[in-house]
Amino acid sequence: MENPSLFMVEERVKTFKIWPFSDKNRCNIRNMAEAGFYSVATGEKDADAAKCFLCGKELDGWESTDDPWEEHKSHAARCAFVQLGKKHDDLLLPEYLSIVKQYMINDIKRMADLAKEAIAHKQEEVRRRCVGRK
Repeated sequence: MENPSLFMVEERVKTFKIWPFSDKNRCNIRNMAEAGFYSVATGEKDADAAKCFLCGKELDGWESTDDPWEEHKSHAARCAFVQLGKKHDDLLLPEYLSIVKQYMINDIKRMADLAKEAIAHKQEEVRRRCVGRK
């Protein structure tokens, strides 16, 4: 997660600057944020791009009638937030802590993947230098 404040629904709501659907639609900003999504839109072409604050699942192609919880569940059933199936305000402390724990696990995995990529890149640089010397 790029920003730990995205644990909070209100912080996720603030990310939706150019969301294409109104509050009258099922797929509105509040419902998106309550289902764990925040906006990752960079402009009009991807205005409906959203990502889960916990599992990192990114979805676009939303329709006004989509149910964000159902879409999240159908595309990321293993997401710890989806498995709880509760709005942020309804979470009990142990449930909230389980989300924090999963975030920490995901973040460690992400950092490990970045380190592996950096090592592989460096390894390739060294290999090229060695091959070039022959």
